[in-house]
Amino acid sequence: MSLKRFLFVLFFVFILLANNYILSDELSFLEVDYLGEKIKILTTLKEINNEIYIPLPLFSSTFGYAYKQVADEIHLYDSNNEILIAKVGEKKVILHGRNGVLVNPILKEGDIVYFPLSSFYRLIGYRAYLKNKTLYIVNEISNVDYSKGILTINFKGKSQINFNTLNLSAPPRFVIDLQNVVFIDNKGEINLNDPYIKSIRYSQFNVAPYVVRVVVEFKNQIMTPEIKKDLGKLILKFPVKYGENDGQEMVRLYDLSWEENADTLNFFLRFSDNFTYTKNFLPNPNRYYYDISNAESSLTYTSIIIQRDPIISVRIGERTKEDYSLRVVFETYTESDISEEVYSNTLKISFKVSKKGNLIRENSINYTVFVDPGHGGSDPGAMYGELKEKDINLKVSLKLAEKLKNKGYIVYLLRENDITLSLDDRVKFINDKINSNNLLLSSSILISIHTNAAFSPDVRGIEICYANDLSESLVKTFIEVFNSNGLMVRRSIKGKFYVLSRVSIPSVIVEMGFITNEFDRNLLLNDEYQDKLIDKIIEVIDKYVEGGKNE
Repeated sequence: MSLKRFLFVLFFVFILLANNYILSDELSFLEVDYLGEKIKILTTLKEINNEIYIPLPLFSSTFGYAYKQVADEIHLYDSNNEILIAKVGEKKVILHGRNGVLVNPILKEGDIVYFPLSSFYRLIGYRAYLKNKTLYIVNEISNVDYSKGILTINFKGKSQINFNTLNLSAPPRFVIDLQNVVFIDNKGEINLNDPYIKSIRYSQFNVAPYVVRVVVEFKNQIMTPEIKKDLGKLILKFPVKYGENDGQEMVRLYDLSWEENADTLNFFLRFSDNFTYTKNFLPNPNRYYYDISNAESSLTYTSIIIQRDPIISVRIGERTKEDYSLRVVFETYTESDISEEVYSNTLKISFKVSKKGNLIRENSINYTVFVDPGHGGSDPGAMYGELKEKDINLKVSLKLAEKLKNKGYIVYLLRENDITLSLDDRVKFINDKINSNNLLLSSSILISIHTNAAFSPDVRGIEICYANDLSESLVKTFIEVFNSNGLMVRRSIKGKFYVLSRVSIPSVIVEMGFITNEFDRNLLLNDEYQDKLIDKIIEVIDKYVEGGKNE
């Protein structure tokens, strides 16, 4: 907002004070962040039914709307065009000549009319949030669409969107951070049958200020798009060319799991549709590979370390673009008897276990726990005022790691201080440790410590997140132990979490509570509660190690 408008607002506010327009003894300055433009106003807001109410004259002067009041009917104007007709106490309104409904109506106390700011902005495609004496007005994503090299991001509010971009490697990704934007569903993803782009993910990256991050992950190399800004829309055009076969419907490998029994090691490859395959063997090193015709992988990882007789690892990789096939490679310690079964779009591959004795020594070391304090350094995580998620995560993780070591566990702490650690750094750290010690895979787990956030301050509780079937038993143990000890687990979430889906050990994210909820926030900052939470996490690990993983 301009300096002229700022001075006008201050002048107007003092006139209101002189005429007792604002009836309150607790006036204070409020910072308004309107799509990135900031101004301070002197007022007393009312919060009723989660609605932010502001005196109508002050709303008019601050946000640039003219108004006319006829009895209890309010007419709102933008550039001399009438945009809203509403009556005091009624939710039904006329917006741009059409019927509409406010979540909360206009109120009147004495001679003062209070305007429902949140409801009005929601009606025209924006969201209003009051946090730490700052009123944020932000745009809202309506949908994200991709077709033939063009990514379109649509917004409900018809305004220009500011953004920042960056490129990331391993895997190759293009990132665009949308400023002053919310995505109400929190997370979304588009999995593609595309020769260039593997997936498009978008999520609420930060709150107060509000940033939505969109990540385009490529199959081979980063392609920087041409970006066109329009009112209520961003169009990203990637420099790609499609041939006759590009973009055709391809079979997707969407899940790979395995199980072990006394005689066989069984792998299950699950596809989105019918498939055809060929099988071959190559020596030095020994490896069996399967080529699935006209197929691609939608898995978030490209390899799994198995280290179970007779399999060392599994690799998933697409072949040349001309070939349009997917190759799955099983690297083995020795040649093995193999059989296949096909059912329900699933390929079951069974490797016979050697009767000459296990090729891998039985585990003779203590259990290993990777403890990952989420975020850190330049990435604060969720924030509430001056409170940062990264600091809570680190404090709890340090105490957890120390107690685990005292119990005899081998502990790898991914960060011990406030350093920046990327998701790829975390994946590399864990996989390097696993690769350097053949004994780790069967006796290791990952516990990632996080603090949650939500748009609604009423949302609270613990959430347990995981990425695959390998972790289900660990998740069940968490829920059983926590719920029986008075710790509220509101839900478990299975999804394509970046780190969890790229490591080959049972892994969970423990979202300890919501920093945006007053009750949870007080618990998270309480040392006694932290100690109780840590003790129960250790109880989960003890129970899992003692046999829960084999249930």
